[in-house]
Amino acid sequence: MTATKKTIYLARHAKSSWDSDAPSDFERPLSARGERDAKRMGEALNRLGWRPRKIIASPALRAKQTCLIYCDALDIPPQTVVWNRDIYAAYMVTLLHSLNQQPETLESVMLVGHNPSMENLLTHLCGEAAVQAHRQANGKLMTTANVAKIEVATRWKELVMCEAGRFQLLRPKELNAK
Repeated sequence: MTATKKTIYLARHAKSSWDSDAPSDFERPLSARGERDAKRMGEALNRLGWRPRKIIASPALRAKQTCLIYCDALDIPPQTVVWNRDIYAAYMVTLLHSLNQQPETLESVMLVGHNPSMENLLTHLCGEAAVQAHRQANGKLMTTANVAKIEVATRWKELVMCEAGRFQLLRPKELNAK
């Protein structure tokens, strides 16, 4: 079987509310800003045609809320989302393993989760040199509500380090400037 183009979308949840009465970190909801950013990002994803065929997401409340907003904007049935608790406190290798397990007929997958694993996976797949230009002055790469689009020419089970030197990164604050 020959390798075909695969698209990976890495989405970090939108801004959460630290002032909520949530009994645990897992149950922390989005802030008002997070809800606004997620809606604007969902609209931008739709406009750009960034439409995954499958979504695997953390069921932590802030990630779940972000994911459901994206599903609404992209007209993706929420019941098709795979809620994977392992993504909540995942190591980068856990996220990579999730991608490695996908069927070869699947063209695109979105992972919706948390840092540092999202940022670590992006760096792992694209290489430090490729991501360096996208780091902010404070060194951060995947801030809240960021979505990275990575295209690779490989099979899911063979996806390894530095497969893609190029990627696109969409940030809510860049949408503000437009």
